[in-house]
Amino acid sequence: MRKLFTAPKHLSNWNNMMRLSYWAMSLLSIAAVMMTWVFVANDNPERLPAFLEKQVLIRNSLVFGTLIVAEVIYRLKSSLQDYIIIFLGSCFAAITLALSSPQVTGVQIVMILPILVSILHFNYGKVLFACWITMITYLFVMTVVPVYRYDFPLSQKAVGFSFLIIVTLAALGIVNRGLQMMREEKAALRSEKKHRLQQQAAHEASSLDALTGLENHKTFQERMRAAVEEGENRPIHLAVVDIDNFKLVNDTYGHAVGDTVLRKVGKLLRDCSQDGIIPSRYGGEEFTIIFTRMNGKAVAEWLERIRIETERLRFEEMDDHHVTISIGFHQLQAGETRDVLFQQADKALYSAKRSGKNRIMW
Repeated sequence: MRKLFTAPKHLSNWNNMMRLSYWAMSLLSIAAVMMTWVFVANDNPERLPAFLEKQVLIRNSLVFGTLIVAEVIYRLKSSLQDYIIIFLGSCFAAITLALSSPQVTGVQIVMILPILVSILHFNYGKVLFACWITMITYLFVMTVVPVYRYDFPLSQKAVGFSFLIIVTLAALGIVNRGLQMMREEKAALRSEKKHRLQQQAAHEASSLDALTGLENHKTFQERMRAAVEEGENRPIHLAVVDIDNFKLVNDTYGHAVGDTVLRKVGKLLRDCSQDGIIPSRYGGEEFTIIFTRMNGKAVAEWLERIRIETERLRFEEMDDHHVTISIGFHQLQAGETRDVLFQQADKALYSAKRSGKNRIMW
């Protein structure tokens, strides 16, 4: 039983919901018939045999038979699941109409069930399929079931067919409007996405350095301001990094090679950065790194690793020669401003330069 009520993996969520709804309606219908059985047995015992044959035996057999056949097809034909759901609704409607008395007011309206179900797929072809299959099942009931074939006026049958056509036209109109709304929604989403991408591109253009991909001077100043304002209870360090003898690289190998050196050093800084470590290109061959979550010893170790990794870089454009960097860093002290922080780090950098380059000073 559990396997029976477990949907096939290929069945969409919506179709599975409809499938379970059909099972629920069937069980409710059976429960209603069984409750009616008691009333018929008490009030009209002479009608009980006919009631048992028509409503209990035939109706329940047809309903369960339809459900079981549909379940088998679900597991065999995943591509037909939408049409099976619509056809199943048509079968339920035909069973209900065939086993109901024509004297029951409005019973024919049950035939629009598959058309209503088809609307939810928002597909013209499925609505037309629902109309076609409903017309066939309605004609079958009107032709095969004796009470409808002989006792139901032709005018009423014509009204039934006309009603199905009207409902189908209304369904097509609803689908058309729904598809139009979805197209408008998609266009709006595309426009919004395009706008976001444009904003992101504009933000990146204004905040990133085009050559290295690091944050630019303007963004560095904003980061510095925020770090100093928010860094009362945590250590703030600033490192200023300079590529040694960069002018000689440009003069010897050309500015294109100089750009390659900047890109590779920038990429190294970007790849080694992490949360609380913010590298930027300050300008020319100088870079800055803001540290917001590390003590002085950890900052010095991280910078030493960067110095060593930079020295290991090789440049085919420079006959496999390497470049070195000099670094100065300073920890923000109580009462110091961001300008003082930068001046002290820059002063330490010049000390590294004067001391022979390719080293760290603080």
